[in-house]
Amino acid sequence: MDVLSPLAGAPAVAATKTTSTAQGTAGSPAGSATTATASAGANDTLSLSPLAASLKGPSLDLFNKLKQNERTLLSGLVDSGKITGDDVNNALMGSLKMARSTAFMNGGRMFESQNRGLFARAATVTADEMRKATDDTLARRKELVARLGELDKNGQGGSADYSEILRALSGVEPGAGADQPSAEPHGNSRATAHLRQTRLFSPYYMKLGDPFFIRNGEEEAASNKLKEAGVSLSSLTDAARGMAEDNVADMVQQQASDRAEIMQRNGG
Repeated sequence: MDVLSPLAGAPAVAATKTTSTAQGTAGSPAGSATTATASAGANDTLSLSPLAASLKGPSLDLFNKLKQNERTLLSGLVDSGKITGDDVNNALMGSLKMARSTAFMNGGRMFESQNRGLFARAATVTADEMRKATDDTLARRKELVARLGELDKNGQGGSADYSEILRALSGVEPGAGADQPSAEPHGNSRATAHLRQTRLFSPYYMKLGDPFFIRNGEEEAASNKLKEAGVSLSSLTDAARGMAEDNVADMVQQQASDRAEIMQRNGG
């Protein structure tokens, strides 16, 4: 994947990502490299701008997904000295983590809303039923994100359809699971909580303080610097949506597998 425009005002420079390792996952160190070649007449020279040299791993991937004007703005701010390339790298990583957190929470809400019947009989849910429910939820989310992408490409980012898809992604899709029995006739939250305490089977569970989701101090400080410099942080998080959904899907699939093994050992 080519870095589309990390060097504002230098159209002859093409930066290419050579490796990218997911950052923020447990046991997954960050690491990637970028190379850039600039042609000056008949001679080729190696050149990296401060921004291109600073972007690594998922931050580089996310930078490539930003709109042209957003990349140009970030490049210009780095060139002006108002922010550094490291600030951009850290802020992008922080935005991805925030998008992951949103995807995870909304995915968990969707898993519950689509599987009310399973939550109504949590004590008897089997591993195969949990796996299927997980696959169905992740497939639905992938479909919705793909539709958002198509609307974006067609310039329909502010349409009613776009808003409706965002609402569905939030886990409050109209009619989802309506044909299934509720965990409690009157929707009593205490009863639902009791069922979950009796037997947890959802693959949407998060470790406290997990760096996969939680920004560190540098990432939070960098985000604040970009905001003060006039960068829309929400646009960065929006651009990270697809990446975040993929990251969370991989995590949830693994956790579903782990939970299924436990359920099977316990006779489920």
